Amino acid sequence: MDAKTQKYDRQLRLWGNSGQEALESAHILLVNATAVGCEILKNLVLPGIGQFTVVDQGTVTQNDIGSNFFLDSESLGKSRAERACELLGELNEDVKGHSVAKDILAVLTETPRYLAQFSMVIATDVTRQTAEKLAALCWLNGQESGTTSGLKSTDSPAGKKETTFVWVKTAGLLGSARIAVPEHTIVEAHPENVADLRIDTPFPELVDYAKAFNFDTEDTLEFGHIPYVAILLKYMDEWKQQHHGKIPSTYAEKNQLKANIRSGMRSGDDENFDEAINSVLRSCQPTVVPSSIKELFADAKCVNLTSESANFWILTRAVKDFVDNTEKSGGLLPLSGTIPDMKAQTDSYVTLQSIYKTKAKHDVQEVSKIVEHLLESLGLASGSISLQEIESFCKYSAFLKVIRFRSLEQEYNQPKAQQIGEGENWEDDVDPLHVHVATLLQSWAVEGDAVSKELTHEVCRYGKGAVHNIASFMGGVVSQEIIKLITHQYIPLDNTFIFDGARSVSAVYAV
Repeated sequence: MDAKTQKYDRQLRLWGNSGQEALESAHILLVNATAVGCEILKNLVLPGIGQFTVVDQGTVTQNDIGSNFFLDSESLGKSRAERACELLGELNEDVKGHSVAKDILAVLTETPRYLAQFSMVIATDVTRQTAEKLAALCWLNGQESGTTSGLKSTDSPAGKKETTFVWVKTAGLLGSARIAVPEHTIVEAHPENVADLRIDTPFPELVDYAKAFNFDTEDTLEFGHIPYVAILLKYMDEWKQQHHGKIPSTYAEKNQLKANIRSGMRSGDDENFDEAINSVLRSCQPTVVPSSIKELFADAKCVNLTSESANFWILTRAVKDFVDNTEKSGGLLPLSGTIPDMKAQTDSYVTLQSIYKTKAKHDVQEVSKIVEHLLESLGLASGSISLQEIESFCKYSAFLKVIRFRSLEQEYNQPKAQQIGEGENWEDDVDPLHVHVATLLQSWAVEGDAVSKELTHEVCRYGKGAVHNIASFMGGVVSQEIIKLITHQYIPLDNTFIFDGARSVSAVYAV
């Protein structure tokens, strides 16, 4: 094991080499080195992002030292950007840190395209006006880039990068985070089960494999190690012969199939038969293209490819064309090639595994041919989408996901919920805020005094005061979402997260 693998071993098990490469190619911008901002960066520096830049015109105050673990007493009076960069950089020598001791708006005045170099912009302790400007610039850059491939956060075919905007706020015991990017694509959503056994529609090699087992053998060991896939195929085939080729569809029919399998057991210790019975309900789900994937096939970005199209959409189109060619695909998605563990002798399990992997490899080859044809028709270089990307895309093709976020401009100009205004004197804000909250709850048909006057009083009282445990918690949540966004793995929240530290409850809203 090399030094890098040893260092990042645990996280590599979560997101693999492709995810780690995406992190290492990322450049994160933090606007203002607040407590929550530094906590977020800490959780990104440790797993090894490529670079980070801190832009902050402020100097370190006593309040900063009291709430921010990454600013010490020696930092007092010094540039907050420089000190945060220096101390955060000590966490991981592989990560490059930069600091800019200026206001972000001044930086943008000097360099209008400044944000385009970053994978992610994290804004903390900024006004709504500043947040809207930053979000709009990031949003524009994301639209121009056409978004990245969905497999890793690298250059798109257009040679540009998307820039995701994340706005994080803490106020006393409250915290919130807002994500904004035109489009986020996910291939490796890490579902609990990617096995695609196709018991209802077995391909010829699988049928031949099941028929090779002798269910009448007198060898108890041999009988007890017939893989449950072969057992399911045998009894499902018998069912279809008796029911005009149809698989069990009703609850009663599925129970009958279970009874049929149970009748073939020779003793209560036939674990392989128990595995088959426990898999009946899943095996009786017809193998079809999920409706969510059909929606992607019908998406304008899939139908109308251009030379600027992201790899994700080119691959989606290739899979669609594969599915449409029923002679080669049977109208189904590429096989994942993954099978679960089961009670079986080693040679029979390895053979079964090889059958599924061979079929999956064949499907990948067919999709690869389509990809090459599409690249040629779009005037893109042959091989510009790697075989590794195609293999991963085919393996997870049943779980592809696209999230299209609302922009901050849409949130404020086309609100989904009535907004709560801002005040100046906190004591003067208590009554108006409580009225606003009550009105909002009434519009949501929430009865009773769900938010007490005492809680409203506390929200106003602590105002913008930073509480470190809230900053730490929000730093953990937001950094986790950022890793999802950078690696294009797992499913990030859409699009606003709110944490109430007074009651230790949280919620996600699409605002």
